[in-house]
Amino acid sequence: MEHDSRYFIEALHRGLRILEVFSEETPELTLAEIVEAVGLDKSTAFRFVYTLQTLGYLERDPESKRYRPGLQVLKMGFTALNSLDVAQLARPYLKGLSEKTDEATNMALRDGAEIVYVVRISPMQLVHINLHVGSRLPAHCTSMGKALLAGLPREQVRALLGEGPYEALTPKTITSLDELIVELDQVGRQGYAVSDEELVIGARSLAAPLRQTDGDTIAAINICVSSARLSRQEMEDRFARPVVESAKRISTALGGRV
Repeated sequence: MEHDSRYFIEALHRGLRILEVFSEETPELTLAEIVEAVGLDKSTAFRFVYTLQTLGYLERDPESKRYRPGLQVLKMGFTALNSLDVAQLARPYLKGLSEKTDEATNMALRDGAEIVYVVRISPMQLVHINLHVGSRLPAHCTSMGKALLAGLPREQVRALLGEGPYEALTPKTITSLDELIVELDQVGRQGYAVSDEELVIGARSLAAPLRQTDGDTIAAINICVSSARLSRQEMEDRFARPVVESAKRISTALGGRV
């Protein structure tokens, strides 16, 4: 495509070219592979990659040293969010779970100390909660956040969140690392996480993790209920099994594709 050099920003073009080299066939790349794909010298490519990583558009695996698109890409718009492979695959399962239970169901990914909603199925609007695809919430006080944090080494949780005190959104919010780790250990034992009016008074939720074939947690799904209708025990008795089973089915469907 021809362009007018008076208005064309070459630096922006190079940065976007780096993002474009990632695909379903090449979801992760080393710096050397990026250099070869975009035709830049290593020093210039590194500066672009470092900038994209700092801004959240790329993530770097500390063990493999490979780069992959970051969650900041999700903020580029509703279309990008809905085209996310994991979200597309999970949506019918979450819709089925919502229809079966007549409750709101969601899916989120973790971005640092926050979760980002990538699927939202809501047959009813919970009071005081206005959530949509792209909404970001603290991980420490949400059921999906806990489900995602529970799959991390505890030192990584400490590095992400610090010792606290964390923001108390309600009187029930966990605000210290020690309390949170106790909760995360419980999540590991029972296979699901609960937020009992920790995000907002009047709402409870129960979440389960989605796992890759190697066991790493990649996302979480949850179900939200009104605390005026169901106690915590009633929510767990009624919904823990279907949420966990739905998470397992989605994880199986994902296989090695993510």
